[in-house]
Amino acid sequence: SFFEVPPFLKTCKGSPFHEAVPVALGPQQQAIYVEHTPDAQLARLAEVAFEARDRVPVLIIARDRAQCDQLVQSLRLAARSRGFGVLSDDMVRSLSRTLYEQDPGQWKDNLNRSTLPLGESVGMEKCWRVTVTDPRGGRGTDYRVDDSSVDAQGGLLLIPTAIPTSQRDWTQFLGRTARQDRRGQFCAVLCAADYASLSSKFGEPLPPGSGGTSLEAVDAIIRWGDREVAGRIRASAALYNCGVRVNEICEELFGRQTELLQDSRVREIVVEMCQRLRWMSVREINDAAGRIPGFQPLQLPTEARELGRPAEPPSSGGPGGSIEACADPARQISRPTGSLALRGSNSGGGSVGAADGPPKVVIFCLDWSLSMLSQDTGTNLNRFQTCVACIRRILRDQVRSQDLVGVVGFGAQVDTVVPPTAKGVGGVHVDAKIASLQAQMLGGTTFFDAVLQCLQQLGQAGLAQADAPRWLVCLTDGDDLGSRRENLNGELVTRALETTPPPNLNMVMITVGKLKEKNVRVIDGWVDRVAATGGFAQHLSEKNAAAITTAFSVVADILSADLGGATEC
Repeated sequence: SFFEVPPFLKTCKGSPFHEAVPVALGPQQQAIYVEHTPDAQLARLAEVAFEARDRVPVLIIARDRAQCDQLVQSLRLAARSRGFGVLSDDMVRSLSRTLYEQDPGQWKDNLNRSTLPLGESVGMEKCWRVTVTDPRGGRGTDYRVDDSSVDAQGGLLLIPTAIPTSQRDWTQFLGRTARQDRRGQFCAVLCAADYASLSSKFGEPLPPGSGGTSLEAVDAIIRWGDREVAGRIRASAALYNCGVRVNEICEELFGRQTELLQDSRVREIVVEMCQRLRWMSVREINDAAGRIPGFQPLQLPTEARELGRPAEPPSSGGPGGSIEACADPARQISRPTGSLALRGSNSGGGSVGAADGPPKVVIFCLDWSLSMLSQDTGTNLNRFQTCVACIRRILRDQVRSQDLVGVVGFGAQVDTVVPPTAKGVGGVHVDAKIASLQAQMLGGTTFFDAVLQCLQQLGQAGLAQADAPRWLVCLTDGDDLGSRRENLNGELVTRALETTPPPNLNMVMITVGKLKEKNVRVIDGWVDRVAATGGFAQHLSEKNAAAITTAFSVVADILSADLGGATEC
């Protein structure tokens, strides 16, 4: 059985205890606002925050670091438009992780001032600051309020711009106000677009903000989060059992019935079965293995339980494509040999798997700054020449005739060497263009700007069919130096991945040498974001240039294993 552990102050005799309460604010007098667009959300946020700061300090918790930095600038502009002039920068202060990494002293000063009156205001004329933080500032940070006049007005006002899908995280957010023995209040200003995918997934609209202190929208979001967690647990259990069954079948084939593997068709079935097991139930795995001549999987003992498919397969294959919509993954594996090109073979100079799946788009984003001329690869090639050789090999062996390939180079500036081009149409030109590339003699590494440009190219409307997998493969051998000011820490890339990512995006980031810790975290954040949306994403961090070839070999293996946008490695 479970028991509730009370908050500390509830156990102290004579000590007042308060919890954050919803407060109806703004012209519509609501505790929860749900706006349809980011612009409408910003307008409502400024309206609520600037009205409330006349009475109490305001803490805004942004959806993420990128939105936090954006809101600080936007709210300062809104303050100036309301006539606050030079006070705007002091009135709206940042507590973002970006500021903490750049200037910890300023971050600490902003924290100390977040609950202090603005300027020389005293008595009943006091007015307060609007502080903007990211989710890290929504947990574990102490915003101490000592002014009794704030308590009389309900306490520090918390304005989340997104409700976490986890009840534990939401409790942490609410814990930033009503601290110690002080009162606290909150009013959320949300954007419906942030919850469009969850709403679609569960077939429920996000409840609109209604008058008063209704928390219907908050309850819906947390309920969706609980359902997502339950689904992941179920999918994890199903995937485990599917893996157990495939392992049992492989042990039998490779350990006791090796003669069956002499047939290339059997090997193809086994490879496909291993690559697609996440989209198959235990029954479907048995059905697929049962198509191996002379093999009886139902007579093979098993410890696997039937829990259904871990995940539904992605739709793929354009008109006439050889890969079906995967309604029956087990049946798909039994395609005739003629419809399946063996991966890793390249007869007649054709591209690997020339008939497999929808065309994919691959953009290589390559550092050609001065440092890439270093002769430290352990071969007679410098860093850049090694990269060029590896990319040409991938173009020859892993990119199919229907695939599109592009190349973007970056150093002191970003240049599109080859826009996404079908290999079957312009493959010779693309190869010649790549072969002629040379590292630049200028310093500067505009890596973040280059990644942004690649994402914009991958997201172009009409670039490829909707279900085509899109791959971004980047290599840099140093920290960013020279990207535009608003993208100095990769903020624009982060925002693009969070708001308008290219469909079916996959990402491989290769870094050579030791990068600053903050830049490693930025890159890892991108990788995590792409993985969270269902794409394949990996950060290959190599200590020295001798590993460049190895890193690109990993890329080649990944592209070879790509099956209609989903990759198993």
